[in-house]
Parts: sequence; C-alpha cells; structure tokens
Amino acid sequence: MTKHIAAIRTLAVSAILLALPANAAFAQDVTAVADRLKALVEKQGMSISWSNITGDASTMTLEGVTVKQPGETDALPIGNLTLSDVTEKDGGFRVGTLATAPFSMADQGFALDVSPFVFGGLSLPAEASTDPMAGLMMSESAALDSLSVKMAGKTVFSLQNATGNMSPADGSGPLTFSGGVEKFTADLTAVEDANVKGYIQALGYSQLDGNVRMEGSWRPSDGHWDMPQYDITVNDVGSLGMTLDLGGLTPEFLKKVNELSTQAAADGGTGNSQKEMELLGMLSSAMFNGASLRFSDDSLTSRIINLVASLQGAQPADVVNMAKGAVPFALMQAEMADLAGEITPAINAYLDNPNSIEIVARPSTPVSFAEIGAASMATPSDSIATTKALWSLLGIQLKANQ
Repeated sequence: MTKHIAAIRTLAVSAILLALPANAAFAQDVTAVADRLKALVEKQGMSISWSNITGDASTMTLEGVTVKQPGETDALPIGNLTLSDVTEKDGGFRVGTLATAPFSMADQGFALDVSPFVFGGLSLPAEASTDPMAGLMMSESAALDSLSVKMAGKTVFSLQNATGNMSPADGSGPLTFSGGVEKFTADLTAVEDANVKGYIQALGYSQLDGNVRMEGSWRPSDGHWDMPQYDITVNDVGSLGMTLDLGGLTPEFLKKVNELSTQAAADGGTGNSQKEMELLGMLSSAMFNGASLRFSDDSLTSRIINLVASLQGAQPADVVNMAKGAVPFALMQAEMADLAGEITPAINAYLDNPNSIEIVARPSTPVSFAEIGAASMATPSDSIATTKALWSLLGIQLKANQ
C-alpha cells in the first residue's frame, strides 16, 4: 500500500509540473463524480471501491472496482466501470451511460458468463439537494444482453435481453417502470437427483424456455407503489403472475429502512431492541392495499393428472374426483374446515377445467404492516389461529378461471 501511495504522489507532482491548469480542473471533476457515486452507493447499503481512475470529466473509467455488503468480509470484484457523457446537473451529475465490464468466473466445473450491464441516464443528485429523491440513485434504462451458467461445459441456464425502463417522477406524479427478460432457458437434463429427474422425464419436460414481463409505478409524494404486472411465463408449463399494491413507501421511509437494515447487518445480527422498536414504529406507516398470485395453466396440470393416473393405474377423471374429495378432508385435518366453503369450490372448478387459479388478498381498508406483524405474532404457537387471523385481516379469497 505504501508503494502505491508513493507512486500516486509521484504522478501527481509530475502532473502539476507538466500539465495545463485545465487538467487539474478535470481531475477535480473526475474525483467529484466518483466520490458522489460512492456516497450514493453507500446510501443504498453497499460499499464500493476502486484501484484507479482514468479519463476526464466527461468520460472516465473506474478500474478494479469491488463492492461489498455490510457485515461481509469479502468484496466482490466486478472489474471496470465506464462512465460516459457525464454532465453537471443541479449541483450533481448526470451520467449518459454507465457500463460494467464483461464478467466471468469458473470453479470446479461451474462457469458463469455475464455480458456488460449498461445503465442509461443515471442520476447522481447533489448531496445538498432538498429534493427527497436526492438520496436515491436511479437510471432511465438498464440492459443486460446475456447471462449463462454452465456445469461441466454444458449450459444449464441462460437468459437474453433483460431490460428495464423508468420515467422520472415529475412533481407529484408517479415514476413509472417496466422491464423484463425476452427469453430464458433451462436444461432439465442436468438435474442429478434420479427420482426428481425421473418425474421430470415422465412429465415430458427436458428443456424449458420462457420470458418475464413487469410494469408498475411509484408515487414518491405519498409512497404509493402499484405493480399490476409481474409475469413469469414458461412455455408448455404455465404463467405465474403477481400483483402488488402498497402505500406509505416514501423516499424518507425507504431511506430510514435502509439505514436500519444496514446498521443491523453491520451489527452482525446481534439485535438492537431500540432499532427494532424504531423499525416497528415505521411499519405503522407502510400500508398493504392488496396483492395477488395467479397461475395460468399451459398443460402442466393435465400432465400431472395424467402422470398420477398412470402411476396408480387409474383414469385421469378418477384422479380428479379423488383430489376433489381430498380437499375438504385435508382442511378438516388442518382444523380449517370453516374455510372449506371458500376454498373447495375454486379448487373443484379448476380441476374440472384447468385454466387459472388465483389467491387474492384485498382488505376492505388498507392494513398497516404493523397490524400484519401483530396478527402474525399474536399466537406464535398456534399456526392454525394465525392463518385464520391473517386470512380474515387481509381479505384473502381463492378464485378459479376468472
């Protein structure tokens, strides 16, 4: 380290003696941009460092970059970061493009290859800004061309064209976001467990491919987070879709939660009653408005029914009837027979015509996360009572083919 410092000092002295005055201004700007990036990354709960900076105030490269999470001893090396088209904006900076270097690693037959992450329109707000969004580092776009995972030279998972887009919040209006993965693939022949592999083959699956789509909005003024779409589609299997509607997630709330979680990680998980009480108090302002989890079938259900029928030497219709009869009995065994009237009709309808099955949570009025936590911990030794309490509090319903 002493040798490195001495070398840097020697270069600095040489630059002062030989360079034009403008070069000193460039170096100052380069350092200012890098320092602001470092400060904002740390506000997100990570630490970042580098071995050298090259370039000028508009285009620069951070060399030998590593990142580390709080409480971790080892930093993750991510190579070089290149910042292009850097301009000053409201006392801070706007980075036209931030790109990572390609990343590869290999260890004992495992290999990971990741193309550069490219972020467009990255905002680095000024430290002294009064804008509540100033503590957040956001970009207008993000893209990853490819990622692949190999085992023993065979690609077991890959994805292509992962993208994300975000429109900046304008006054009291919402910030909108969208993105997805154009295609991902998984090779199920690489599964090593003989029993699991046998069932996969019996279902007729060897290679899977699909895509991911999501969109939503966030209104910083009141913290309303609405995500009407997050769909993971697997061709010839089905689509798993999720929606989420929350309130109270203001920039101030997110900043405080991040600070508390970062401190907890730095404390090594030893616990801090004061911080825990502070966090519990904050959760009273975060509201749960609703959520849903939906599975839309694309042959998986019929494949499972046919497989069970073949294993039992029965007809698919017999398996369906047995499943229908088993649901009320299972609810009775779980001491949840009073919910049978809400659950059984939906499951029966789905088994008769596998189209979609959906769990919807929509309370009559918004429920705070503090209330949800209290209901979850009211009867810690009685899981049945806890389930029923949450079912009622969150307004949970089971729907089929809707």
